[in-house]
Order: sequence, then structure tokens, then C-alpha cells
Amino acid sequence: MSHSKQFKYTLDQPLAPNIPGRMLARKQQSFTDPHIFDHEMASIFDHDWVMVGRSGSIPNPGDYVTAFLGQRPIIVMRQQDGSIRTMANYCLHRYVKLLEGCGSTKSIVCPYHCWAYKLDGELMGVPEREGFRPDDIEGMALETLATDEYLGYVFVALKKDLQPVSERLHPLGLVLKNFELDGYEDRHVVHEEQWNANWKLIYHNFIESYHTTYTHTKSIGPANPTKAVEYGPTGDPNFTIHSNSYIRDHLPDIYNPHLDEDERKRFYVTGVFPNGLVAVEPNFVWWMALEPKSVNQTNARWGVSFSHHGMEAMAEPEKFVEEIVNVIKIATTEDKAMVERMQAGANFGSQKAGLLHAPLEVHIKEFDDYVMRLSGS
Repeated sequence: MSHSKQFKYTLDQPLAPNIPGRMLARKQQSFTDPHIFDHEMASIFDHDWVMVGRSGSIPNPGDYVTAFLGQRPIIVMRQQDGSIRTMANYCLHRYVKLLEGCGSTKSIVCPYHCWAYKLDGELMGVPEREGFRPDDIEGMALETLATDEYLGYVFVALKKDLQPVSERLHPLGLVLKNFELDGYEDRHVVHEEQWNANWKLIYHNFIESYHTTYTHTKSIGPANPTKAVEYGPTGDPNFTIHSNSYIRDHLPDIYNPHLDEDERKRFYVTGVFPNGLVAVEPNFVWWMALEPKSVNQTNARWGVSFSHHGMEAMAEPEKFVEEIVNVIKIATTEDKAMVERMQAGANFGSQKAGLLHAPLEVHIKEFDDYVMRLSGS
């Protein structure tokens, strides 16, 4: 059986035996308690791979993006040999944050006292060097973090003994193999967008399609309604996936010759634990990497990347890019409004747990189970 054939369960069939008939949502305290938030940063983001974004957004040596690994500021930079290195984003002198945002540079220079570092983090310049003992500054370099790439995405970890991402996400890679995600062209990235909501609420929203018909009335709802959801295997400890498929009247033109009949209509919705969100369809991918800032604030880095097959074969590829980016901007705005309303509602502080839809919100349970495994709460 091809991996796409695994996605055969739909809403008009009896509930699959691997999906519980009754599932409870996390209590409101999970999204409002700062102590729970701090514990999650330490127990999850300090102990697992975290998705930063697309590797194609930093294509050339010296290109970089700054991000956060939990609460830790980091620099993700393309090296001279084409590899990607992740470094702690602070000066070894007095801890000043070295770089902001994204861009390109030939060296890393601290804005405070102009300590300078090579692209790989090695210290190469210290003004008024005679004020320091040579042995103290010789061989100094920025702290490096574990870095991995898979399916065109960059992952970073504080720990350096974790299973490689390619092994951890191998089953997901098999499902998405024919899309050739590592070749998608990264045309649009929003690095800074603050959502006034807990990071888990944003994650929950993205990975369920119960809300699609009702929230995304001006964007993806008509083409990918809730009734078109298709389910496959559940229970993987590292990711969750389903398809919020296209209805017949909205099927897109397909340019990728490797996709089978099922894949040509699918809009796979994937959550890569703990913070990566990826929605894949034949011509583009909409992704998001969450950076928790506080218990009720999250930076949502997101972007839209496009299949190289489509960009090469379409009569007007730039027009298509513009149209899709506009649709995703609307969808993101719709999601943001609802997630922030969820956060506002959770501030009531009720001890009564909400209910999850079976099967439309089973993916929320899978993610919550992951959080529980790592954090114990």
C-alpha cells in the first residue's frame, strides 16, 4: 500500500478504533499559569528538537536569521561551506545580544564594544586587546547548538545527543516524499508576528480542521471544508498529520508529475512536535514555527513556499505566488483573531475541562500527550 492510501478514513464512516470516543481538552490553567509555562520551556524546549524555519530563507554564506530556542536567543547562519550553524546570540564579553532580525553579514560584530566573530562564531577581533590577558581570550568562540535539516526545514536543539531529525520524522517523510519539500522555493516569510496567546493554543488551532469551515470563511474554508477531512495513522510520538482535502470544484491544477491521484487533492496538515506546523498541498506549503515569549504571548514565524514544479510550468507563477500569499495572510488573520479570543476566554480560570471532537480534534490529544510526556503536566 502506498503511504497516501493510508489516508482513507473520512467523517462519513464509523469512528476508527484507534481514536477515543471521548477526549478532554486541557484545563484553562494550562494556558494561563506562568509557572506551567516556565516548566514547559525548561522540560520541552531545552530537551527536544525545535523547528526554526526554512533553510531556503538563508541561501548564501553569511545569511542569518535570529530566533529563540524557548527563551534562549540564537543565531542560525549559513556558513562558507554551505552548512548551517546555530550559535548562542550573545557576546562573550558582556552578554549583549549580537544580531537582531534577519539579514546577511561578513562577520558578527557586537554593537556595544565591537568584539568581532567569524561566521562560525570564532572570536577574531577585540578592541583595546591589551586590557585582557592573552590566555583568557585565545580560542574563544560562540557556543554552538545542535543543528539539523529535514524536508527543507531547520531544527535546533540545546542537547547534542538527540536522535537525528531524519530518523525521528522518517514516517512523515515517507508520506510527504512525492512533494519534494526540500526543493520548494521560499518566497514569503514573516519573521515577527506577535500573537497574544499561549503557544499551545496556536498549535491546537493549526492542527485541527474542525474550525476550517466556520473560521476561514474568507480564505481556505470554501475550498477545504471540514467535511473533506481525511485521516490516516495516529499515535506517532513525534508528529501528527491529517488532510484537509480539496473538494472537487476547487481542485488545483497539478504540475508535480510524481503525485498520485490521492495526493493531487490533499492538503496535508502536520504538527511537528513541539513547535513546527506545516500544511502541504501540491503547489505550495504554509508553515509556522512558534516561539513562546510568555504565558500569553507568542511570536509566530510563518511563511509560504512554492513547488518548483509549479514555478517552472505555470504561465504566470508570480501572479500565483501573490494570490496564494494573500489568501494565507487572510487565513492567518482569521486564526489569530480566534486564538486570541480563546486566550481571553481561558483567563476565566475554570477547573472544568472542555471536550474534544472525535475524530476532528484527536490531533490535539496527540500533541497534549507529547507535552505530558516531556513536562509531566
